[in-house]
Amino acid sequence: MRRLFWVGVGVAVTVVVYRRGRKVVQQYMPASVAERAEQAAQDLGERADSFVQEFRVQFTQARARREAELTAALLADGQPDPEQTRAARATGARGGLGQPSRAAGGPVDDDEAELGYSF
Repeated sequence: MRRLFWVGVGVAVTVVVYRRGRKVVQQYMPASVAERAEQAAQDLGERADSFVQEFRVQFTQARARREAELTAALLADGQPDPEQTRAARATGARGGLGQPSRAAGGPVDDDEAELGYSF
C-alpha cells in the first residue's frame, strides 16, 4: 500500500512540474521559436499519420495474401472455399452434405463436415 501511495505522489509531482515548466518555457521563449517548434511538431505528426496509414494498407494487403495462401494450403483438392460454404449455410442451402450426428445432444457444429478440417 505504501508503494502505491508513493507511485501516486510521483505521478502527481510529475504532472505539476510538467505543467509549470511548460508555462515558464512559454513565458521566456520568443514567439518565432515557439511557432517553428509547433510547425515542426505538426509536420512530424502528419508524417507519422501518413506512415501509419501506409503501413496499415500494406499490412492489410499482405495479411489478405497470406490468408489466401494458408486457405489454399489447408483445402483438399476439389474442396469448396470456406467462404462459399459459409454463405451457402447462411442462406439455408446444404449442398448435399448430411447433418453430422451428435450423441450428447445440444448444438451441432457442422463446420467440420462442410469445411473439411477442424481444430
